[in-house]
Amino acid sequence: MKLFGYLPETLFKPLSGPKKHVYARLLMRLYERLYSARILETPLREEVVKQIEIGLSEFAIRSTGELSEGDPEEDQTTSQAHYLAYYRLRDTGWLTEETEKWRTYVDMNPDAFMVLGAITDFGNSRVRVAGAVVDVKNNLEAANREPETMAQGLANAHDTALRFARSMRRILAGMREIEDRILGNPNAAAILRTFFQDFVDGLLIADYKQLKTSNNPYRHRRTIASLAGDMLADAERIGKIARAYIEQGVMAPGATVATAEERVIAELEKIKSVFEDVGPFMDKIEDFRDRLERRIRTTVHYMDVMGEGAAERIVRLIEQLSKIGTDEVEIRLRSPDVGLPITSLALYTPPPPKAPPERTRFKVPKQDPYLRAYVQATTEFDRMVRVSDQKLLEFARRHMQGRDAVSSSEIEIESIPDLFAYRAIPNLAAVGRSVRLGEFTITLEEGRTTNDWIDVTAFRIDRTRTTADAA
Repeated sequence: MKLFGYLPETLFKPLSGPKKHVYARLLMRLYERLYSARILETPLREEVVKQIEIGLSEFAIRSTGELSEGDPEEDQTTSQAHYLAYYRLRDTGWLTEETEKWRTYVDMNPDAFMVLGAITDFGNSRVRVAGAVVDVKNNLEAANREPETMAQGLANAHDTALRFARSMRRILAGMREIEDRILGNPNAAAILRTFFQDFVDGLLIADYKQLKTSNNPYRHRRTIASLAGDMLADAERIGKIARAYIEQGVMAPGATVATAEERVIAELEKIKSVFEDVGPFMDKIEDFRDRLERRIRTTVHYMDVMGEGAAERIVRLIEQLSKIGTDEVEIRLRSPDVGLPITSLALYTPPPPKAPPERTRFKVPKQDPYLRAYVQATTEFDRMVRVSDQKLLEFARRHMQGRDAVSSSEIEIESIPDLFAYRAIPNLAAVGRSVRLGEFTITLEEGRTTNDWIDVTAFRIDRTRTTADAA
C-alpha cells in the first residue's frame, strides 16, 4: 500500500496513545492557525510552541504529568508540557526543524500536511450540487473548444464528476443510518432534535432548496451529458485531446497515443453516465426525504397521543393531594405575598422625555503627558532585547573571567539582556556545530540545557588558544 511508503512510520503514534484527542486538536490548531493560513511563510519555533501552549491551556493541561503517556525517557526531556508536546510531534515526524542563521523555523511534513488537509475536508460533510455541475460544465466546454491547449479540463471534469458521484452516494447511505437512529429513539424531543441537527443541517445537500429553481446550474446536467456524448462521437477531437494528454504530462511517461485515447474515452463515458444517472438519484433522495418526514410526523403524533398528557398529570396530582390532610399541605408561591395594585401609583409610569443635549464648544484634546515616557520606555526595551555580536561577546567575556571553558549549564541568567544573549548563542553555531566569537569558540553539545528561564540546545564556550598564548 502506497500510504506506508510516503508517511513516516511513527506519524500516527501520537494519535494512538492515551492523549490522542489532545494531539489531534493540537495538530488541527497548528494546521488552521499557522500552516494552511500562511502557505508561503514558515513559522518560527517560538510561534509553534506558543500555539501549542495556548491549545494545552484550552484543554486545562498545565503540567507534563497530565500529558504523560507512560514513557519515562520521553517525560524527562523537559519540565514544561508545551515543550513535551512539541518534542513529541517533532520526533514522530509531524514537524521538521530548519535552522537559518540564529533562527529556528518549524515546517510541517509535506505528506502529513496533505493528510491533515484531507481530514479537514471531512468536516465539510454537505455537498454543493450546483457548484459541482458548474465546475464540470466549464472544464468540459473548455476541453471541447480548445482540445490542444485545454485538454487538462477533461481530466479535471472527470475528477469532479467522480467526487460528485461519491458524495451523492454517501448522502444516501447516511440518510439510511440517520433514519435508523431517529426512529429507534423513544423520546419525541430527541427525535425532532436528531432530525433537524443530523439530517437537515448536517447531511442534506447545502443548496437543496435552490435546486428547485428554474435558473439553477443544476439544469445544465443534461447539457453536460449531451456534450460528453458528442465528444465521444468525434474521433478527431479525441485524438487531439489524447496527444495533448501526452504532451502536457497527464499520461505517464512512455504512454502511447492509443492508451491516451482509451483514457479519454473512459473519462467521457464516466462523465456521461454520472450526469445521466444523477436525475433518478436526486428523485430517490427526494422520495426518501418525504418518506422520512412523514414517518417522523406520524411517530411524534402517536407518541404524544399514547403518552401521558398535561391533563392526566394534573388529575393524578389532585387525586394525591386529596388523600392528604389540610394541615399537612404546605404551598409555597413563587411570587411575593403582596396585594393587587389599588392606586394609580402602582401602575406603570412611562419615563419623561429626555432633554436635548447642551451646546458645548469642541476642545482639542491635550497631549497625553505619559506618551513621551511610554515611547522612551519602549525604545529602551527594544534596545535592551536587541542582540548584537558585541553584546554576545561581552556576555561571553563576563562569564569566562578566569576560565578556559564553560558549559551552558554553568551559566546563570541574571537579567533580561542575559536571557536574550543566552538564547542567541546556540543559534550562532547551528549550521556548523561550531563558530568563532571574538577570542572564544562556541560548540554545540548533545542534549539540552533547561533552567528557570529557558530550554535551549546545550553548548560550550572555549577560550581560543593563539600562538602567543602557547608561547
